[in-house]
Amino acid sequence: MEPPLTGADSVAEAAVETTATAEAATARRRLRFLLGLADHFEDRQGRRSARAGSTADGAAGDGATGDAASPETSAPAATPHLDDLPAASGTEPQDVRIRTADGDVIPAFLLRPAPEVATGAAVVLVAGHGRGIDDLVSTDPADEYHDGLAHKLVRAGLTVLCPEMISFGRRRVPRPDGAEPYEDTENSCGIDAARHLLHGRPVMGHRVADARAAVQALREVPGVDPQRVAVAGGSGGGAVSLLLAAVDPTVAGALVASYFSSFEASLCSIRHCPCNIIPGLLPELEMADIAALVAPRPLVLEAGEHDPIFPIEATRASFAQLPPVWQALDAAPPELVVTDGGHAFRGERSVELLAERLA
Repeated sequence: MEPPLTGADSVAEAAVETTATAEAATARRRLRFLLGLADHFEDRQGRRSARAGSTADGAAGDGATGDAASPETSAPAATPHLDDLPAASGTEPQDVRIRTADGDVIPAFLLRPAPEVATGAAVVLVAGHGRGIDDLVSTDPADEYHDGLAHKLVRAGLTVLCPEMISFGRRRVPRPDGAEPYEDTENSCGIDAARHLLHGRPVMGHRVADARAAVQALREVPGVDPQRVAVAGGSGGGAVSLLLAAVDPTVAGALVASYFSSFEASLCSIRHCPCNIIPGLLPELEMADIAALVAPRPLVLEAGEHDPIFPIEATRASFAQLPPVWQALDAAPPELVVTDGGHAFRGERSVELLAERLA
């Protein structure tokens, strides 16, 4: 049995925890800045500073649990919402539109679980590269990568909102007059990445902002517990999910598939889509550093043993850095589910774990 802490020990331990919290808050603000999202959090920061008085940018409130208690405190003045929310009608996808705080419209699918299995928890599900949100709900045949993922989450009792990300499906840059139409799985990532970077903001930041608007809108759906809205995605959708959970502590948790590894072993060593580029991340913010900002909330990671673009060796090495972060906050550590596949989102045990953590 460990000896009881002395008064000096308790003070020292509290000092370490305060330092860790302040460091996490600093890293979170840096990540928001690099994504071009600092202005999205200014209202919340200002209100918190006014309540707390003169503090170091509200570092104590931006820690493990402070932000998670009040989702509405991070919302802009005009809260994102769903236009013309349809009445619940079975578990099939319903076309909806997310109206952002700026008045932009994001096409989306809303899926609601049967009443007898509904848990009150919910998830914003972000698609990877492909046909966009259509891939998340396809069942006959199912998309090879996502494998009917939205329906798996619904069967687990979760309400699911699938927002279309910029560059995919309904939000691709229009073709010039006379040009050949897009192929079904073709995207406009290259154009969107260039447009955003030339204006000083990565396109990934735009996607994170849109996914955050989806989280805020989903909290308003009847039957959804606003304290239990998480984010999930694989590949490019996994990038959005991990980044959103890292920059916004009000997100209840994250499921990230076929993405978590290390930037050095993946993006810096293997050819990837330019939409993944976020200038300034390295060397301070490797994937493990970003994932650590999710603590103490639930984080479930899924990876394929034979993924050719996110090497599993780097996934395991990066994951090994995470449990101590959660343990220091007296929270259940993150989970890593390794499948026997390649670059694919199986969504079997990982979906079960997310549902359990959100229960």
